[in-house]
Amino acid sequence: MFAWGANSQAQLGLGYSKEQCEKPQALTDVPFRSDQIECVAAGGGHTLIGTIDGRLYACGWNNRGQLGVGHTNDSLHFEPAGEYGFKRLFAGWDVSAGVNAFGELFVWGSNVWQQIGEPTVKNVPTPSRLLLPCGGKVKKVAFGLQYMVVLMECGKVWVLGKCKFLPATEYPLETSTKLTIRCLWDKTSVRDVASGDNHLVLLTGGRRVESMGDNKHGQCVNGCEIAEEVSKLESGWTHSGCLTASGAVFLWGRNDYGQLGRAGGTSNEPQKFMLEIDEMVVKDVSLGSQHGAALTEDGRVYCWGWNEHGNCGTGSVENVWVPTLIDLPLSVKKAVCGAGYTLAFT
Repeated sequence: MFAWGANSQAQLGLGYSKEQCEKPQALTDVPFRSDQIECVAAGGGHTLIGTIDGRLYACGWNNRGQLGVGHTNDSLHFEPAGEYGFKRLFAGWDVSAGVNAFGELFVWGSNVWQQIGEPTVKNVPTPSRLLLPCGGKVKKVAFGLQYMVVLMECGKVWVLGKCKFLPATEYPLETSTKLTIRCLWDKTSVRDVASGDNHLVLLTGGRRVESMGDNKHGQCVNGCEIAEEVSKLESGWTHSGCLTASGAVFLWGRNDYGQLGRAGGTSNEPQKFMLEIDEMVVKDVSLGSQHGAALTEDGRVYCWGWNEHGNCGTGSVENVWVPTLIDLPLSVKKAVCGAGYTLAFT
């Protein structure tokens, strides 16, 4: 396990806080092995790990209880948060969520904008079950700046909290619940969802991408047909992307730090992301606030974009305009971006 980038809240799990770590650092003093990890999530300044035996561990920033450990003190080390059996974990700026094998949703952390719980509660310090009006299994969670998006297995999408781009006249509040919750009832069955600061990306068919919200930087494409079948959506704060079934990556939106993995300005249409060799196949892609990481089929990690905290792992803080291979001693099976940091699991 390796980590690099911003560590001011000890979110890298190294046991200490530091403004930046410009090169990959090995995680050694942790209460689990890499082969025991079931799921991972990286947020604004906190990291979540779920293990195969159902345990939840967390470290880093905890001002709103986003670690789920029952208090609001930051943690230098991965701290046990209980046994929940999470199969998927999700992290926002100061909020977290987990989904177990039964498709049940648990939420914790900031509730300032009523994005995860009762209107009168500002923080939720431990994972708490959240029931949605339609019932059924939860497939995925995505966080915006002040809202949470929940995709159900049935294809329905719920938005909880303060979401400025959903007008109340078109998306009225759900009256059957005390929560500030809306349903995107006018969309067809949604297959995947991703969210930036204030924009939402929806996969409504094998290749069709719909978007809603702020489009100042071209991060929203509406009714766009990607050239290949999409297997995964991703989003940074003001840029968006997708991974296709064939292992290609398409990116669009803001590019003033190299977020799109190439030189040039904003792009309001998806453009294919290029690695060193055209034949290289991407297994997975993760977008941080303004940087990204691609994992190839042969276990190599490439990073690009904003690099103020060393979050691209190149050994400097210069922005990275071209996807750059990260020097790691072992083959990687998973790479995840937080807001300004990156994790790699061998």
